[in-house]
Formats: sequence, C-alpha cells, structure tokens
Amino acid sequence: MSAHYKSLARRTTPPRIPIFPLGGAVLLPVCDLPLNIFEPRYLNMIDDALKGDRLIGMVQTIDEKIADVGGLGRIIQFSETADGRYLIVLKGLRRFRITETPDVLTPYRQADVTYDSFGEDPDLHAVRQTSEALSESGRSDRAALTVAMKALANAIGVDVDWTALSEIPLPVLINQAAMISPFSAQDKQSLLEAETSDERRRLLIGLMHLYASGSAGDAQPQSTQ
Repeated sequence: MSAHYKSLARRTTPPRIPIFPLGGAVLLPVCDLPLNIFEPRYLNMIDDALKGDRLIGMVQTIDEKIADVGGLGRIIQFSETADGRYLIVLKGLRRFRITETPDVLTPYRQADVTYDSFGEDPDLHAVRQTSEALSESGRSDRAALTVAMKALANAIGVDVDWTALSEIPLPVLINQAAMISPFSAQDKQSLLEAETSDERRRLLIGLMHLYASGSAGDAQPQSTQ
C-alpha cells in the first residue's frame, strides 16, 4: 500500500466538496472507482476538479434522497472520448459526513462535510499483508470472508482469480468486495457506514451468504453509470 496516499488522505480535509450522487456506487478508502461521466453538469464538475485539487465526493441516492455519509475521492486517471464523455478513476481517500448542502452557483451540488468520525481511514492506505499472515485470527477472518465470496460468486456465475485476491491485505479486500458486490443501495450504504473494518467484514459476510441463498432477491452484477 502507499504511504503517499496515507499522508495525502490524512491532510486532505476540505470543508466543502463537489458531490456526485449515484445510487449503487460507494467509494471506500484505498479502492479505485472507475466512472463514465456524460451529464453536462458532471462534465463541468470534472473540469472544475481538474483545475483544482482533483477531489470529488461520492454519495449514494437512496429513495431519491442523498445519503449522509460518502467517500472522498481523488481523480488519479482521466481521459476524454470522441463523443465528449470523460472516463475517470477515483482513488478513495477517506469517508465524510454531510452537515449541509448549501445553495451554490455551480450546476452540480456541493456539500459542507466533516471527517471527524472517520479519523482512522487514512491508516488503511499503509496496511500490509505481513501482520495478517502471522496472525491466527487474521487467517481465520480471511478464510470466513473467502467462503462467503465463493458462495456469492458461484450464485451469480462470476469467475474470480482467488490467488490474486490472496495477496490483498484483508482490510483492503473487505473494502473492494463491499464496493463491487451486487447489493442494494441500502446494503451498500450500511457497509460504507460500518465503523470498523471488522464490523464491515462481518456485515459483508452476512450479506454475501444472504444474497447467495437468494433471500435478498436476485443478485445481479451492477454496472457503473
């Protein structure tokens, strides 16, 4: 993982940020989120972000309302298509809580935010596999998550490179799995708002088994809007 991003995440606490509301998409620390931007107001948002600190806040829309908690991301890749779309990748830095959505002159929304409840998020950027591999509890935690991931992958017919996943530190794997799993917006929001990595892991395992059994409805992979 990256000490650079740990330092960046720790010192990056803008009080007001542009927000991109998108149901079914959450952004957690360390993880990358590819986005296909085509609406004019959000094209404008990307233009403005690229002129400044390249920061965007991802928030979900649930029942037509903006969720209180989202993820702050930094644009780390950018390209423009022939038809005027932007293809970007956001690196998750840390989570935030919205305190107010003020009236602004920009065509896109902005929010006043606080990071006080998520002070440990930057530390995830520097986690390593070594300590987990030497820990009995770490190995058992990963094993339980792997069982749940395999159950969900089999249920929805997705092929996974399990060897590659074994090289990812557990807290990062938890975040990545929470982002890409085909859960409802409400369930993804619960994963996003989990206070600790272990709490998110236990919730993730429960949801994976639930969706694998079909109890949560038909689990289908979600595409990025």
